Amino acid sequence: MNKITSFALFTLLLISSIGFSQNERIEFKPRPAEFEYFEYRNDSIFPLKTPIVNTLNRVFESKLPYPIILIHGLNSSSETWNTSTDYFDTQYGFTFGGRFDFCLNADNNNATTNKNFYPTVGADIAAFESLTQNGDYYYVNFNVNPNGVVGTTVLSNQAAVAKQGAAVKVAVQRVLELTGKDKVILVGHSMGGLASREYIQNSYNWQADNQHHVAKLLTVGTPHGGSNASDIGLGWFAGIQTRSEAIRDLKTTYYFSSDQGRFLFGGMEVNNSSNMNEHLTGDDFYNFDVNCNGVIGESIQGLNQKPIDNLIDFSCVIGRITNALGGNITTDGVVEEPSSNFNHYYPSLTYPAKLFYFNSGYDILENHTELPGYYYQIMQGLDEPNVKELAYGILTNNNYIGYTTVQNPTGADNDYFKFTITDNVNAVVTINSIVTSSMNGTILNSSGTAVGTSQNNSGNTLSFTRTLTPGDYFLRLTSTSPTSTNYETPYQFNITTTLSNNDTSFESFVFYPNPVKDVLHLDNISLTNVSIYSVLGQLIDTKTFENATSNTLDLSNLESGIYLIVLENDSQQKTIKVVKE
Repeated sequence: MNKITSFALFTLLLISSIGFSQNERIEFKPRPAEFEYFEYRNDSIFPLKTPIVNTLNRVFESKLPYPIILIHGLNSSSETWNTSTDYFDTQYGFTFGGRFDFCLNADNNNATTNKNFYPTVGADIAAFESLTQNGDYYYVNFNVNPNGVVGTTVLSNQAAVAKQGAAVKVAVQRVLELTGKDKVILVGHSMGGLASREYIQNSYNWQADNQHHVAKLLTVGTPHGGSNASDIGLGWFAGIQTRSEAIRDLKTTYYFSSDQGRFLFGGMEVNNSSNMNEHLTGDDFYNFDVNCNGVIGESIQGLNQKPIDNLIDFSCVIGRITNALGGNITTDGVVEEPSSNFNHYYPSLTYPAKLFYFNSGYDILENHTELPGYYYQIMQGLDEPNVKELAYGILTNNNYIGYTTVQNPTGADNDYFKFTITDNVNAVVTINSIVTSSMNGTILNSSGTAVGTSQNNSGNTLSFTRTLTPGDYFLRLTSTSPTSTNYETPYQFNITTTLSNNDTSFESFVFYPNPVKDVLHLDNISLTNVSIYSVLGQLIDTKTFENATSNTLDLSNLESGIYLIVLENDSQQKTIKVVKE
């Protein structure tokens, strides 16, 4: 195998290898089909957001670098995101990939807890299969009963954060499989942000390759430092069970003993007059097994005591109430600052979390619950990384969209994307649909040095060409004067590459059909070797050829799905993506 082939194959595996083995997959608990599409609340039935089935069998290719997973908060459901995602659907043409339903109290026993999954006897977590497909965004839903009915009566959406993190692991795994992408973006409202952190900060929750595969974490009204707002009065009024595992984990301090919340700040799993004492009279929490391992009385390391990967792009949307009682209140009615400011608990982050504020007047109780519907601030938080070290990975010769938003502190909006070149090429960068008044583009090499000069837009387009040698590069797009409406229209971009040397052996190559049922034709190319990989980086099969210019590849034994096929000859290699029906 020549050097170019070795480098390209290494890059392919680096990008797409996730390393799941089939025997680590979760078994889904069966349920009647109708349970998937409706929420049962008291005596009423409500339709749920459901993916639109692709009846035309078209190959879906997301224009986002990474798919988005949205996780709701305490005593809530995935439907809390509908206002924002409905906007994304109509404004941007996003595709809903589906919902992952989990019951987190599947044994309906509040006195004990564990992180086991169905069908293990006594398991607390049951995952239910739903209609899912390759898409732009997905929901995680904990508002589920043990039989799969959406609309919980067993405190599933008030369960321990440790169990939520275990469920997020499964959702991330499935999204990586469905999309073929190597990373995801996590967006958590309120306690959903802690569920995301529980996944990210505990390596036992990661994927089989010992990586978390999270590119960005956006928290929306998340109590990183806890919240005591759901205490006896407000919690009861909102229908929250104040003895639940979630309330136990969300505490900044316990009401009567005044000691720190164990899940966030650590300490012993002990309940007495001076430890974890929430209620002066009557019973305290249903159980005190904070890490959900079946053992009580351990010393717990708090989430805020655990390290976190500094190479994640962090953002926080924070609610504030303005003009109330004659002044500003730095709270969203449930979560106070600095609890909602991630930087307060991780002040030494290499790249501090970007902060975005939603201000509402006199909205003391509703600000917190309304935050998931404020898509302007969410789009600010979802904006692409502003440093190359956090850049989103993209592929050349693919179409993508990006967003121009007002950043905090105000100033230029820098968006960074990382790509890999495996041959000597001419790279043509093209950006269309630019709505900001001034955008410039630059290609940087792996050390951050510009390759050529920066190029400015001309109206709503920007285009330039650079000659590149094999290696890693960054595309930096800078909107110098973003406005509050630029986010409404994404810019579209791609990097098209053509060989800049005399080796044009793949120039007239064609392959068909795609999607393929049985036999894939490889024409106008002399091949020596073909390797078939799953999108998760697993080598499935190899085949040698005799340098004929017309070849066929029998794929009839493969399961339906997306595959990466590496084609090689004596001097080059090329990777193609094929859909097997």
